[in-house]
Amino acid sequence: MKTCLLHATTFARIRERLKGLEHEIEFIVMDEDGLFSHAGDGTVVHDIRPDIVFGNTDVWFGDHARDFMVAVLKTGGIDWFQSSAAGLDNPALISVGKISRTFCTNHTQSEAMAEWALWQSFDFFKKGPEHRAQQAEADWNRLEMREMMGSRWLIVGFGSIGSAVGKRVQLLGGHVTGARRSPGPAEGADHIVPMALVKSELEQADVVLLSVPLTDETAGMVDAEFLAAMRPDALLMNLGRGQLVDEAALVAALDAGRPAFASVDVTAEEPLPSDSPLWRHPKVAITPHNSAMTQATYIRADETFLDNLKSYLANEPLKHVVPRETFAD
Repeated sequence: MKTCLLHATTFARIRERLKGLEHEIEFIVMDEDGLFSHAGDGTVVHDIRPDIVFGNTDVWFGDHARDFMVAVLKTGGIDWFQSSAAGLDNPALISVGKISRTFCTNHTQSEAMAEWALWQSFDFFKKGPEHRAQQAEADWNRLEMREMMGSRWLIVGFGSIGSAVGKRVQLLGGHVTGARRSPGPAEGADHIVPMALVKSELEQADVVLLSVPLTDETAGMVDAEFLAAMRPDALLMNLGRGQLVDEAALVAALDAGRPAFASVDVTAEEPLPSDSPLWRHPKVAITPHNSAMTQATYIRADETFLDNLKSYLANEPLKHVVPRETFAD
């Protein structure tokens, strides 16, 4: 019999979907207090040896994420780890990947993140900050706004997030250029360019969206030179990782008037320190790395786990498997 470790909140959410597996899998849950127990009878478990682990938002944003990860790493080896995240730049996940025979990611959070991008871009085009400031002053002053129709987008890192954003922008009449390493057409993009040509595309873009993974090559890619190449009326958005952007250079560029505004869901240091100039800059909108935090995102991640669990038990290929060499030293 296999043993599966997951959060108690997750188990309660999908319990009905797991009926019938009692003779194949023993479920161990961690509750909100960091205690581990058998899901069936509530017996406390001290020596946890799971074959399967589902690490998701219930774990990551709970008070005992460290306890969960320590318990997993102490096993020294698990058969399959299902992550609810798309990225692999977290050191803890990399450590888990090293001890997992199979490690799977999840890409369904892109739907919520795409809506975040539309929200921020509409607020920029429709002069949300200016309108809110006028309302606070009871100032009836008509402002000329911009349209999504005909806008030109440059999406740097055209994976699942970029595609989800691009498809929505196209439906609203915008033009989408995606930048990625692999050539060829992609759903949601009118045009695909190699990463080496990103800077040459900046002068045409009304919106520049970062959704590229953090690597040695992409770290600090948005520097003073990058920002100076953007249009003075453009919007910069970051849905990737905070370390993609030189934040000091960004503040200086915004002060100089190029680009016009920045919307970020990620910062180089998280939580963002209270003394960071980004908090109070009039040309910056910040959300606390929560663009994907919707109930629908959690449910879609559950579906990824349940689909892969079905395949796992049937000895069929799993979805979104990360190659073993990715975790090699």
